[in-house]
Amino acid sequence: MKQIIFLLLVCLPVLGWAQVKNIEEISLSGTIVNENDEPIPFVTVTNTHEQNGVVSDDEGFFLITFDKNDTLELSAVGFKKHQIYLGDTATADNYDLNIRLSEKTYQLENVTVFAFKDEEAFKKAILALDEDDLPKENPKIVVPGSYNGPRTEKRPSLASPLSFVFDRFSKRARYEREAREAAQAYAHQKLLSKKFNRDLVGKITGLKDRELDDFMLFCQLADSFVDESNEYDIILAIDQCYRDFKEQ
Repeated sequence: MKQIIFLLLVCLPVLGWAQVKNIEEISLSGTIVNENDEPIPFVTVTNTHEQNGVVSDDEGFFLITFDKNDTLELSAVGFKKHQIYLGDTATADNYDLNIRLSEKTYQLENVTVFAFKDEEAFKKAILALDEDDLPKENPKIVVPGSYNGPRTEKRPSLASPLSFVFDRFSKRARYEREAREAAQAYAHQKLLSKKFNRDLVGKITGLKDRELDDFMLFCQLADSFVDESNEYDIILAIDQCYRDFKEQ
């Protein structure tokens, strides 16, 4: 009887240690899909603590090993970021997951495109505008078989000279007004470009060539924000855009 009790006292700690396994390193594999369960290729899986990671293949599959207390961050262009943290909840050293990412929507500001290389060329084109260049009225449509003979002649009214002058110059006045509005919009865009432009962004971010082009497409500050902000606020906004750009 004493021998049986002795064996139980020796075996119980060993059994307890086997049940409470000390898990430190975890191997995680899985497939990353969108909301329609379609695989997402080339998703970056980053260990935020070690600052390293892997990229999923063209079928959304990835494999990574990390410490249980580390945080994994999944990011892809067009999708919201997703984080994975196990910590003390880890009960195994090997996991296989199916991870779904949610799509991220972007709202772009309206962009005005001008067909002239600069303001001077725009002014010259407006000044050279001739009446012959203006759109002509649609020709009169004659329906076959209809009556096109004499009509009852209208008596001239007192307003007829004024109507003639109005008809003669109303089109040109309308086009000149539209030209003035376009010139004002061009001048406003030129003023905005002095506060937020490629040279300024390049100096702040250090980006060049293709990377700078990609960043300019990514960081499109609203015209209203650029118009109302000072240089310091614009620099802060560019810096925040650059951080988001590097994360994606």
